[in-house]
Amino acid sequence: MDIRIKRGPAGGTVQAIPSKSAAHRLLIAAAMSGQDLEGRCDGLSLDISATKKCLQAILHHDATLPCGESGSTLRFLIPLAAVLGISADFLCEGRLPDRPMEPLLKVLGEHGCTVTGHNPKHLEGKLTGGDFHLPGNVSSQYVTGLLMALPLAEEDSRIIVEGRLQSRPYIDMTLEVLAKAGITVREQRQDASSQEEERAIFDVPGRQRYRLPEEELEHIEGDWSNGAFWIVMDAMLRGGDPVPVIRCQGLDPASAQGDRGILEVLARLNDAGEDAAEVDVSQIPDLVPAIAAFACGRAKGAVSRITGAERLRFKESDRLKAVTEVLSGLGADITEEENGLLIRGSVKLRGGDVPSFGDHRIVMMAASAACLAEKDIVIRGAQAVEKSYPGFFADYEALGGSVEVL
Repeated sequence: MDIRIKRGPAGGTVQAIPSKSAAHRLLIAAAMSGQDLEGRCDGLSLDISATKKCLQAILHHDATLPCGESGSTLRFLIPLAAVLGISADFLCEGRLPDRPMEPLLKVLGEHGCTVTGHNPKHLEGKLTGGDFHLPGNVSSQYVTGLLMALPLAEEDSRIIVEGRLQSRPYIDMTLEVLAKAGITVREQRQDASSQEEERAIFDVPGRQRYRLPEEELEHIEGDWSNGAFWIVMDAMLRGGDPVPVIRCQGLDPASAQGDRGILEVLARLNDAGEDAAEVDVSQIPDLVPAIAAFACGRAKGAVSRITGAERLRFKESDRLKAVTEVLSGLGADITEEENGLLIRGSVKLRGGDVPSFGDHRIVMMAASAACLAEKDIVIRGAQAVEKSYPGFFADYEALGGSVEVL
C-alpha cells in the first residue's frame, strides 16, 4: 500500500495503543499459567498475533511456529519451547532469518539444545538449567527469553551478563511481568569503574509455576514506543509553546518502558536551542526514528548527534541507513555514521516520495515528518506499519491529517 500525506495532524487527543513489549511478555506468562488465549490481544499488531499463534502451537505441541517478522517472538519462544522439550520449526519472514541469534544459540547449545537451519530454524533437545553467560552488548531479548524459560527448568539457573546490559529497561519490564506471575528471580548487580567491567547476575530457581492473574491481559499499559511519534508531532506543531496540540492519553510516566525517555530527549534538544546536542540511545534504540524526525525541525544548522545505535542495523531494516535515506529524500541534512546519525536542523522539510524499507517505524517517522513538510509526502509500502500499529493512519486522520491511499 502506497499513501500520500497531503497534510499532517492539526491536533486533538489520541489513545495510546497497548504496549507491544508488555503484551509479548504477558501472553507468554498467561499461556504458561494455563490460560486460554482464544480472543485475547486480538488485532493489536502483527507481532503480537505471531506470538499468540506460536504460543497456541506450543500448547498443542504443534511442531510449526510462524514467527512472522517478530524478533521478540523468535527470541523469546525458542528458549521456551526448548525448556518444554518441544522439537519445533520456527518459520521467519522478511529480514528475521538473518537477524543475529548466535549468542543465544551458543548458550542453548551448552545446555542440551541445538538450533539448525536458516529458515525454518529447527530446534531439538530439552533445555537444562545451570550457568548461562552472555555479553551485555547484545540484544536484551536473549536475556528476556532465558528469564521467561528457566523458571520452568528442572534445575536452578544463573544468567550472568558481562558488561553493561543494553536496553536495560526491557529487562525491567520482563522482571515486572514475572513478578506479577508469581515467578521469583533474584538479581545481583555488580557495578564497576567502567561499563565493560559491569556485571549483572540473575538467579532463577527452577521448578516454578506461572500464576498470572487473568485480568493482567485485559489492562495492558499504553505503548511509549509508538506513542513517541505522537509526542514528537505535538512538539513539532507547538514549537516550544507550553500548551499541547496533540495529547496522547494512556501513557504511564512511571512505566518500566525505557521509551518514556522520549520526553527527556525532546526537552534536552529543546533546551540546547541552536547549540549542538548529543543523545546516547543505547538504552532506547527504538526511539531513533522519532528523535531523528524531531531533530530535522530544530533551528537551522543546529547539530543533533545520535550515538549508541549500531544495533539498529539489524532491525526490520538497516534502520540507520533507512532513516538517513528517507529523511534525506524529504530534504533533511542528515549523515549516517558508524554507530549513529548526525542531523543539522533545517526547520522545514521539502516533502517527497520515499520508501518504507518494510519497517513500521520508518513509516511512522515519515508520517511524522509531514508536520515539517512544505509539500506532500508519499510513503511506499506503508502497510509495514501494521507490524506494530495497524490503526496508525486511522488515528492520524482523526487528528486532522490528510491521508490518501494511492
